Amino acid sequence: MKKQPNNWLIFSGLAFQIGIVMYIMIYLGGWIQDKWDISSKWPLLVTSSIGLVFVLIIIINKGNRS
Repeated sequence: MKKQPNNWLIFSGLAFQIGIVMYIMIYLGGWIQDKWDISSKWPLLVTSSIGLVFVLIIIINKGNRS
């Protein structure tokens, strides 16, 4: 029987994954604002919302595996 790692080990990497996903999405929103010279914060809001959906999907998948 294959030994599985502890839950704390599995979920400790989750914080880094959440941080990386949110950083990338917020950076993408800022890049879109700069690229197309948009004065409103809508691109940042939309990309960060998409990032939150990705984070929720990651959390659900990790929770189902453990």
